[in-house]
Amino acid sequence: MTIAIHVDDASCVGCSLCAEVCPTKVFTFNDSKAIPEVNKAAECFGCLSCSEICPATAIDHQDITLSESYYHDQAALAFAALLGVQPRSFNTPVNDEAALAAAESDLGIRLLSVAAVLKQTLGQSLAAIGTQAGRLLAGQLPRYQPPASLDEALQLTKETFAPAWEFASALQDDKLTLRVGSCFVRELCRQKHMELGGDLCVLFYGYLAGYLSKTAGIRPRLTDTKRDEHECVYSIQVHALSGS
Repeated sequence: MTIAIHVDDASCVGCSLCAEVCPTKVFTFNDSKAIPEVNKAAECFGCLSCSEICPATAIDHQDITLSESYYHDQAALAFAALLGVQPRSFNTPVNDEAALAAAESDLGIRLLSVAAVLKQTLGQSLAAIGTQAGRLLAGQLPRYQPPASLDEALQLTKETFAPAWEFASALQDDKLTLRVGSCFVRELCRQKHMELGGDLCVLFYGYLAGYLSKTAGIRPRLTDTKRDEHECVYSIQVHALSGS
């Protein structure tokens, strides 16, 4: 059976990553329209590389059976516990302030280096890398069942991203506002005398949007951003993914 592939032209940002990453060349990128076109649908075998790397989550697949993430299921975790397998904790507290400061400085330098390399090699596709990383994180944390609502997904996202990023959310119809208060990236920009809105900010939002899109089954479209030294405000239009 041929897999049905749908590209939301209105959400597509014209990065052409789907056409570049597809191993069987299902897509042809239309340069004049700045959108990908599905010209070899029969060649698609469902690897989902295109939808995973798409920064706008503009690609949907139908007539394809996806595997369940059973490691997210509480019943599976309980069964694993009976076998003596315990989920690993990544929340070990650090009480040595000097060691913590050194670790933060080292992490900051590494992030800046990675962002610079990604920017040089990927150019305008930088956001897609953050988005893909966020989706991968959402699919690998073995501690929850899929959230039942967007509000539940937002709460899970807040818990996952704290304390590096702490934000408040407000949802009205299909308009979502995220106000990021405490932010590791903003603090790093302050320490390094860097202007807000640079490569790290682009990566961070892509990371957040990717995690939220995978967790909540939505297509978040950024419509406006406001940043200052105290908070960053992201205005997002929310679209439900097909079948959600």
